[in-house]
Amino acid sequence: MRRAMFLRGLITACVFSLWPVAAAADTVDTDDDALQPFRVEYRINVSRIPTTIKADMSLEAGEDDTYRMQLSIDSMLMKNTELSIFRWLDCAPRTMHYMHTFRGFRRERDYQMDFFWDPPRVSATTRSDDDGEESVDYDIPSDTLDELTMLLKARCVINDEQTDYQVTTAYGKRLRTHYIHVVGRETLDTPLGKLDTIRIEKRRDQDSKRRTVFWLAPELDYLLVRARHIESAALFGELRMSDYEGPFDYLKDR
Repeated sequence: MRRAMFLRGLITACVFSLWPVAAAADTVDTDDDALQPFRVEYRINVSRIPTTIKADMSLEAGEDDTYRMQLSIDSMLMKNTELSIFRWLDCAPRTMHYMHTFRGFRRERDYQMDFFWDPPRVSATTRSDDDGEESVDYDIPSDTLDELTMLLKARCVINDEQTDYQVTTAYGKRLRTHYIHVVGRETLDTPLGKLDTIRIEKRRDQDSKRRTVFWLAPELDYLLVRARHIESAALFGELRMSDYEGPFDYLKDR
């Protein structure tokens, strides 16, 4: 039971809360039309022990200057789907619709959220085992992100002097604040060869002992390469990139 509950916590921390934001000395200019479709597959390990669970993340261009980003997990233990439909304006995602469904570990969760920007607000219908079904409307700050497309913001906030960030997201019926600290750099072996990555650490609460660490590759537009959720020195879980399809495929031939 402890293993199942920890695995659920790992998925929650590393998948539901993906937040790569980075600071780097090699800042590059990025224009608003730079988003390119990709698909990434991740494998999940628990305390260095491989599991059969895979996570797939993809970005597709849609009609009317919209994009569709999706993260999905389908295994015997759980099914999870996050989807965001958004526009890319001023080097930032502007969410139009976000949904999240989760089934697993005897828990269910369904969130449907519509974002409006004049003025900024969210209209959400949420259903979970804990709270039942509820519809809410609430105001949001103008820089609010959803918890999936905030992954794309990294390229736009890089700063070679700043190492600490606060990020606001809307999820379900409330706003969340994420505390981000840039730790340093590390070279990792990946399906695309060795990549220089920026390592960052995220805590939901500023004083929390639980933490999630992310490795982002500037060479891949700050794409997530690895994530680790740490409960203790002996108990942790990881997402590791296992496959990639997209504009950086040529790196496989280096």
